[in-house]
Amino acid sequence: MTEKIPSEIIDELERANRLHEQAVCDHEKCREFSESLSKLLTRLEDMKYYRTADRLMSILINCSPKEASHCEKATLVGEMMKEVAKEVRKAAGK
Repeated sequence: MTEKIPSEIIDELERANRLHEQAVCDHEKCREFSESLSKLLTRLEDMKYYRTADRLMSILINCSPKEASHCEKATLVGEMMKEVAKEVRKAAGK
């Protein structure tokens, strides 16, 4: 069963998704994405949305910002982000 995530959390997830799209070749944005997703993960756990939190944890496991190097898993992380965002929007009826 899909969790019905509050709209402000969906908005944060979508912001993180857009940030990831900008972060592919920008180390600072990449770190910002990773930090914002970590904070969102903590909020989801605190709110007891464990299924979605687990999905974000899977994304973070694949996200490792590196200086002066292109992200090797940018496509994978991007696709995972899009899928999570799509699923929570659908559950919210958006």
